[in-house]
Amino acid sequence: MNRLGLLLINKASRVFVFGLVSILIPIYLASLHYSPFFVGLPIAPIVGGNVFSNLLLTLYGDRIGRKRLLLAFSLLMLVSGIILFLSTSLVLILVACFLGNISTTGTEAGPFQSVEAGILPTFVSMANVNKSFGLYNMIGYIASSLGALASSTPSYYENNLLAFHLLFLLYGLVGLVLFVIYQNLGNLERSSQGNPKIGLRSVSEKVKSDVKKLSGLGLLDAFGGGFASQYIFSYWFYFVYGVTLRDLGIIFLLTNVITALSTLGATFIADKLGNLRTMVYTHLISNVFLIAIPFGGSVSASLSFLFLRQGMSQMDVPTRQAFMSELFDKEDRVYSYAVTNIFRSIGSAFGGPISGAMLDLGLVSLPMVSAGVSKIAYDFSTFILYRKRSR
Repeated sequence: MNRLGLLLINKASRVFVFGLVSILIPIYLASLHYSPFFVGLPIAPIVGGNVFSNLLLTLYGDRIGRKRLLLAFSLLMLVSGIILFLSTSLVLILVACFLGNISTTGTEAGPFQSVEAGILPTFVSMANVNKSFGLYNMIGYIASSLGALASSTPSYYENNLLAFHLLFLLYGLVGLVLFVIYQNLGNLERSSQGNPKIGLRSVSEKVKSDVKKLSGLGLLDAFGGGFASQYIFSYWFYFVYGVTLRDLGIIFLLTNVITALSTLGATFIADKLGNLRTMVYTHLISNVFLIAIPFGGSVSASLSFLFLRQGMSQMDVPTRQAFMSELFDKEDRVYSYAVTNIFRSIGSAFGGPISGAMLDLGLVSLPMVSAGVSKIAYDFSTFILYRKRSR
């Protein structure tokens, strides 16, 4: 199998279990009778783990080696799954969330995605970069939808804790799959030909300037996204409408299928409108639907707004990746993804605990409104900063 095929298998297997645990963890903690604040708390170590891993990749990726780091992160996923399998202690659950580089949505901001998005354009011709990113993300969302469906398994066993624990073990075992595939992906290192500097010293001031701008924008977007992750959505529908784990699995199967189709469609729109315009226009519309979700007044109305939102909310993901591949040379892409993902992770850290506190206070509409307003500000800022450099 070629390297692109292996990369897609990696994406699918990884995001399948991320889609699984992003729904399982909050419902698992609720089943252990933790309050909404503590249910939202694991978002912080999840984000902290992604930040730490991306920092290692940015600062020491050239010295230690990207492949060695990815192999280590894969094994830490296994350790994380084993901890979740064996323990009901909140402290150990938080430790596992830090170690596992978990994503709470169908998209990722961890080290796996930073490297894969950086090297994917080198596997295909430039004419096929947009479509390849569309395929990469579509497969991820399809896998995430299947993971969401699998998350409903404990509901068929009366939410027995053993069912949760076995699924957490499955999540850990996928770390071994990643380990094997990364071993067979060949060279993943940054070429130093013609440039004896390594690490941050090898990055030009122009690249650093763009990375700073995109990091600030990404932080703002992710701050809003922290209030509207799959983790938060699943608990919000459980808390506000009493939706069962069985139904949540079906709901997020549908949302991720819708998202998967939309990410593939985004590449065709981008061929006509351009990556920047597709990013901004579709994201703006989706954020209007996002703000409307808590005002639906019923499960069916709120779900309708959620499905409408998902039909456009992630069209910016493959187009943003393609936009960055245009903006940066191939030697700078992993660096740019890693640094911007650090700030995206930091931005998303606050949404879980704050959303939990809002729900504790009965402010059930505020998480979605906060998310939508922050993301709309991101859309306008991105367009203003880059409208003269991209279309």
